[in-house]
Amino acid sequence: MDQINKSDCLEVGYIQKPHGLKGEVVFAFEKEFEETFEDLELLFIDVDGGLVPFFIDDEGVRYRSDESAICKLELIDSVEKAKELVGCKVYVWENEVITSEDQGVASVLIGMAAFDAKFGELGLVSRVDDFSGNLVITIAHPKAEIMIPLSDQVIVSIDETKREIRLDCPNGLIEIYLD
Repeated sequence: MDQINKSDCLEVGYIQKPHGLKGEVVFAFEKEFEETFEDLELLFIDVDGGLVPFFIDDEGVRYRSDESAICKLELIDSVEKAKELVGCKVYVWENEVITSEDQGVASVLIGMAAFDAKFGELGLVSRVDDFSGNLVITIAHPKAEIMIPLSDQVIVSIDETKREIRLDCPNGLIEIYLD
């Protein structure tokens, strides 16, 4: 059998801890990879520098949060075997990775300078959160963190070259944070 080439795979998380007594594991992953695990049949776990394939049991993946899940792997049938995997990195085939469209937008916005039509420069976008499909940016302003829900009505323009996002926030929204 040929060795699995890491360059064909993408690291998506790590085994955090055992779960229960029958060999289930909790694995942590970046939020952007959450959708990847929904129909996945196979994970690769880095054991001693090599990728070992593990089939996901028929029970599938049960999400604990948008950054961790419980998974039963075939052939891992005891707490002892599950403990041996703790700390190991988890990989999937690169072509099986699914990232949500919003996460792509998020990675572009982080670090951009944010400007409002009324207040001028607000600061840099430090975070983008998805609350049930509603994107909210957090801006690091010198006086406070400002959270702004994004919509077509609020966004005036996004200039990826200048790394700027221009906004026209509703009256009172920014004042809530600065008063």
